[in-house]
Amino acid sequence: KKRSEKFFQHTLQLVEKEQHAVKIDTLVLALLGDFFSGNIHEELLAACEVGPQDAMLFAQNLIASGIEFILANSKLKLVIPCTVGNHSRMTHKVHVSNEQGNSLEWAMYNFLAKYFAKEKRVTFVLSRSYHNYIEVLGYTIRFHHGHAIQYGGGLGGITGPVIKAINRYNTDRKAYLDVFGHFHNRIDGVMFIVNGSLIGDSPYGKRLGFTGRPEQAFFLIDQKRGKTVVCPILVE
Repeated sequence: KKRSEKFFQHTLQLVEKEQHAVKIDTLVLALLGDFFSGNIHEELLAACEVGPQDAMLFAQNLIASGIEFILANSKLKLVIPCTVGNHSRMTHKVHVSNEQGNSLEWAMYNFLAKYFAKEKRVTFVLSRSYHNYIEVLGYTIRFHHGHAIQYGGGLGGITGPVIKAINRYNTDRKAYLDVFGHFHNRIDGVMFIVNGSLIGDSPYGKRLGFTGRPEQAFFLIDQKRGKTVVCPILVE
């Protein structure tokens, strides 16, 4: 809860800082999935403090409060693309053909979109596809959770597998930038940005090599230059 509150506070501080140099009237707040651990691993049945549905409701309230904070303390318009993560599923394995229909996060996003439906400054972008595309100042940004990228723990980290995946995705629809999470590390690549996580280090993440401080990713899209400023949103 504390990290979520600091995320929204520090995001607004970064926007206000950049507004001294450039005009910013729209904030893209990407909800990239895995807002709770769920029960996809047997050990989580014992380790999680609450069940998946209660965790979803808790996360939903934190997100709604954060959006209301941005609206109350700025004149920004909010565009909110949503993607589901692998931890929110209600099935043992990912059901590729109907992943959203088996995801508690899909329900959460629809509840939030309904809650803010009358707020003219808020636009939710919901997609039943694994990929969610939006146009930002003429640049196509592709959002997804990242769990479809097969990392495999190879040499050179995730960069190689990510570039291969992006090249495959671009054969269907080309994008200027991919933005995803899943790997718990904030990375600024030429063709992609990997978001960090609020959870930070965990025993499971350390075993797989997904370690990093709790943080999120902030970046600007300039109409002439594309991606420019990239920095962490610190939450501790």
